[in-house]
Amino acid sequence: MNRRDFIKQSGCAAMGTTTLLSTLTNLTTFNGALGADIAKSAPPSDYKALVCILLAGGIDSYNTLVPMGNTPGGDNGYNEYSALRTDLAIDRNQLLALNNPQCSSFRGIPCQYGAFGVHPTMTGMRDLFNTGKVAFMANIGTLVEPIMNKTEYQSGLKKLPLGIYSHSDQIMQWQTSVPQSRDALGVGGRLADLLHASNTYQEISMNFSLSGKNAFQRGQTITEYSISNNIDPNNVGFQALPSWWSNSGYLTQVRDNAIDSLVSKTYANLLQKTYSTATKNSTAAFDIFKQALTKVPSMSTAFGTDELSRNMQAIAKVISVREFLGTKRQIFFVTYGGWDMHSNLLTGMNQRVPVVSQALKSFYDATVELGIADKVTTFTISDFARTVTSNGQGSDHAWGGNTIVMGGSVNGGKIYGSYPKMDVATYNRNISFRGNFIPAVSTDEFYAELALWYGVSPNDLCYVLPNLGNFYSYAANQYPVGFMNFNGTAISNEDLPPNCLSY
Repeated sequence: MNRRDFIKQSGCAAMGTTTLLSTLTNLTTFNGALGADIAKSAPPSDYKALVCILLAGGIDSYNTLVPMGNTPGGDNGYNEYSALRTDLAIDRNQLLALNNPQCSSFRGIPCQYGAFGVHPTMTGMRDLFNTGKVAFMANIGTLVEPIMNKTEYQSGLKKLPLGIYSHSDQIMQWQTSVPQSRDALGVGGRLADLLHASNTYQEISMNFSLSGKNAFQRGQTITEYSISNNIDPNNVGFQALPSWWSNSGYLTQVRDNAIDSLVSKTYANLLQKTYSTATKNSTAAFDIFKQALTKVPSMSTAFGTDELSRNMQAIAKVISVREFLGTKRQIFFVTYGGWDMHSNLLTGMNQRVPVVSQALKSFYDATVELGIADKVTTFTISDFARTVTSNGQGSDHAWGGNTIVMGGSVNGGKIYGSYPKMDVATYNRNISFRGNFIPAVSTDEFYAELALWYGVSPNDLCYVLPNLGNFYSYAANQYPVGFMNFNGTAISNEDLPPNCLSY
């Protein structure tokens, strides 16, 4: 039995729901004491953070990034878009135009249009795109291997993701980037497995979640630490004793002594021993984290009062005390749901899209205020795109869609990937009369570029992304997509291991 089967069959996931384990050990790794035979990228000396925002439910991203061209004999994008989307089309005069967006071909798949706009409520993203801090990834989705056209898709010779139109499957596969499996580690978890050693306090997980348990941050040796958006030194685990308890310090010591006594017992069972060690270590980690939160500076950046904005503000506060936590690398995860709009789509989008745009804009402004805008990269993911054609009230489940990536190190002002042609009859990557597109960019290529920027060695890319070899062969300074700015930093010319599927 291998280690992963042992962990799975021992019921670690089920134990994670018990009171003591979820209270004490979610700040630390549980699997770590069992060991892990994984490579380790060189510990970085600078600070970097990744922020993943899951737009759960499947956002209609062909109404967030829209072709605007309307030139006779040339770019006829808006006319094709409006004719196809009918009652779901946004009026061209309401779209916010992007200044000179560059949209080139990707892997030989041409971008179909040259002029684009965004949803009328996305002023924040429009402004950051036009200043080069936001980029769009066009027609990205889960893939096991490249599928170039409808004929290949129908041939039965290509491996397909499990449950392409299933929320539960696709929401997990976007987080694991292993779409042929329903039991895989998360991309953020694998990144943390490799780089967590760079952080001073190993008791504290480098993965923070504002949305509880998630697949993205689950690694072989690292799990997420769930926090609320009420960033308060007394709200990070053990609740502080009330201020009116004059002997609260004594009672806290009694509590800690009781836990130390409980977990210092020698257990014969390996799993119990691991559990007790992680529990004892976590009591110290709570104190470190609580003390760091007392150092959160006053920030002038204004955030909204909605849940997503409050979550993003909380992330900014945790990042602001990174030095007190001895942190070189952090990964954050947030979910903002409600995008499964089979009906009332235009109204629903008008309500939810501006929340995302403004929350991201405020967060970027906060990173500027903290002086680390080029050290933090934020990106959105979603289950899947939605059909381009209307069902009469909204749109339904589809496949490849558009996402946002934001940060000071992003080569912004560009549209990467290959925006599809809004013509279901002739476009060879459309696989349905409803307008459902085979992704041009895989999640592997997208995450690989983020991983290289984040500090992962090319030799370790296959641990993070087991399917990457199907899409990308590493060469010095040849990046998977091109949306990140490496600031002239040369990456060593190491060869990508030939068989990524060994993991």
